[in-house]
Formats: sequence, C-alpha cells, structure tokens
Amino acid sequence: MWWLYNSSLWLGLLLSLPLRKWQPKIQYYLYYRLGRTLKQDCPVYLKRKKCVWFQALSVGEVLSVVPLVKGFCQHWPDVPIFFSASTMTGHKIAINQLKHTVAGIGYFPLDFPSNINYYLKMINPRVIILIETDIWPNFLKITKEKEIPCLLLNARMSEHSYRRYKLVKSWFSQIINRLSFVGVQRQEDAERFLQLGVSPEKIKIMGNLKFDKPIPKMDETLVMQLKAELGISDYQPVWIAGSTHQGEEEVILKTHKAMLRFFPKLCLIIAPRHPERFDSVVQLAIDMGLRTKRRTENKEGEWEVIVLDTLGELARMYAVASFVFIGGSLVPIGGHNPLEAAIWGKPVIFGPFMFNFSEIAKQMLKEKAAIQVKEKELFNACRDFLEQPTLAHEIGGRGKTIVINNQGVVEGYLKVIESYL
Repeated sequence: MWWLYNSSLWLGLLLSLPLRKWQPKIQYYLYYRLGRTLKQDCPVYLKRKKCVWFQALSVGEVLSVVPLVKGFCQHWPDVPIFFSASTMTGHKIAINQLKHTVAGIGYFPLDFPSNINYYLKMINPRVIILIETDIWPNFLKITKEKEIPCLLLNARMSEHSYRRYKLVKSWFSQIINRLSFVGVQRQEDAERFLQLGVSPEKIKIMGNLKFDKPIPKMDETLVMQLKAELGISDYQPVWIAGSTHQGEEEVILKTHKAMLRFFPKLCLIIAPRHPERFDSVVQLAIDMGLRTKRRTENKEGEWEVIVLDTLGELARMYAVASFVFIGGSLVPIGGHNPLEAAIWGKPVIFGPFMFNFSEIAKQMLKEKAAIQVKEKELFNACRDFLEQPTLAHEIGGRGKTIVINNQGVVEGYLKVIESYL
C-alpha cells in the first residue's frame, strides 16, 4: 500500500508539471508546498528554541484555531510557534490574523518524504498540532520515526470520509495510530475513528473549537462605522450572503432583486468563498441590472449589491447584517460555519447541504436558532426576517446563546498540549 501511495504522489507530480502554465494553483502548489519559501518563512531561532508547529488546512480551520494559538501564547509566551496552512487563502488569513502572534507563517509540505524531512530539519518542532482533517501518511510516518508528537485536534470524520477510509482500514489504522492524541468534536466522530482502528486511549471527545471565539460587543457605533467604510447609508437595511459558491450566486442575486420590489433600499453584501471568482460574481450582478460595486472600490452612490472582494473581513462584516445566509449550503459543498454570524446575534439561514457542519446545524435547528430552506424558499425566509424584526431578534439571540453555552474548548486543549511540551 505504501508503494502504491508514493507512486501515485510522484505520478500526480509528473502529470501536473505540464499544466503549470495554464493552472496557477498548480504552480502555487509546487512552488510553496515544496518548501521554496521556507527559509524566509521560518526564522533561524525556531530551530534552537524547538517551536510548536500548528497546521490548519484552509480558511475555516485557520479561523477556528486562532483562539487556541492566542491562548497558547498567553500561557507559554517563551515557546515560539510556526504556523502553516495548505491553501493560499488559508495562508493569507493566517497572516491577517496571526502575523503579530507567531514567529513564522508558511505552507504545509506536500507529502513527499524528502520534502517532509527538509521541513522538519528547518522547523525542528517539539510537537506538531494538526487541525480537523489533516491526515498525511508520509508526514505521520516520518514524525513518528523522529519521535515528534503529533496531535490531531478538533478532529471530525464525516460519513463520506468514513466510508472511504473503511476501504483501506488496515492501512489507515497504521497511519492514524502514529498520532499521539486525537481530540474529536462529537461522539459520532469518536465512534468512527474507533471503528477505523484508532486506539481507544488516544481518543477524547473535546467539543468544537469553532464555538470558542471571543463574544464581540455589538453597538450602533460599530455598525455605523462599518457601513461608512462600505459606502452604505445608515438607513439602509443589509443582508449578507457569506462564503458563496458557484451555483448559489445567481439564486441569491435573483432573490435580492425580488426583495428590492418590497424593500427598495435593501443592500446585499455577497462574499464569494474563492477570490478567483470575485470578478465573475461582480459581472453577474451587473448583468442582472443591480447597482453593484466591490468592497475595495471607493465609489459614491446608493448600492444594491456590494461584493466583498477582500479576505479576513467577512466575520466582522456580519455586524451590519439584519440576517445572514450561509454559503455552500444550496449546493452540495457542505456549508460553512454558521457560528460566525450567530456570535453577533444574527439570525441565520442555510440551505439543505450542511453536512460539514451537521452537528452545529442540527443543534441550531433544534433550538430554533436558524432557518433551513430549499432554493425556492429563500425569498420567503428573507422577507420574513425583514417584516418581522422581533422574530429575527429572537432567532439571533438563541444562536448567540448556543455559542456562549458551548465555549471552553480552548482551555481543555491547552491542558492536553501542556502534557506534550
């Protein structure tokens, strides 16, 4: 199995080489994740001090681990941190959120043994902390051989992933048992890891790090300030569609256009999940006859649509919204984190595809802290929130209560990490 896995890695690399010219993402993978910038990303003193290496896959994982990283720095200010992400957007968010907190920020290595050895030599970590789903066979094999503890925190195991790993259960069991600790979000995650052969003594149900964000203070001054930054009048109601994907924007923009017949001053802030789609979403809104601008454009006027073409701002922008739609949920992407809006006390709408956040979505629906809709039901849900502000306030309040009641996960993980320092 190891031979097959490593052969597929090399085959993938060879096949990708001719495509670099037409696919910028492939060029990025080869350049950054083969360690070409590691020397400048990794300060020399990290080697001497034996840092802690945090790894988060992309935007969602980076944002979820920020409170843990900051908590770690408060507890152990003399222990340096190297932070890595696997995607370009995740890396940008990490810089935005942690550049003044950690010693170095870089990219996670592609899973070639020589590449991993180079990273470990340069970084020299005392412990490695992986977030959610980062399970790389060669990485775990080599770190185990070098006796570097690897902890998988905030781990989850979807039904789809479980079925896939079950096909190679004996091999997967070898890989995952090289981890020193697996902290899972839910009971069902623990059960799936156990069924795949993970040693019971390595697993502990810890809760979800995504709940552990500082509760922001909501006040009118902040809302007015953000609206002024965006070029939105104080009297304009706003709704936000956050982290949208292809196949959703047209539905959202059509819904917004229909809403304008009843609420002519209404403004939509739409935030595509992937930066490479900013241009196409702007053009789509313009083609639909909507007065549209980008967040980064300094234009006067009364706008019907603002495309949030920046990274790292969406969570803050939820403060101005009357209600929020969670992207990635009208198409089978699996949704995105609804807690980022709920923490502001904002009522949340999401579609039928929330399998990446199934437990959170179930809890919010059970406690009447969110509305789940099909595509044709989106307009009525939006209209209800604007016509019934008391309903919107009650639903938003229940969502915020859920966040508050599930906090404390960071402290639990800090105690786990302490035992490996």
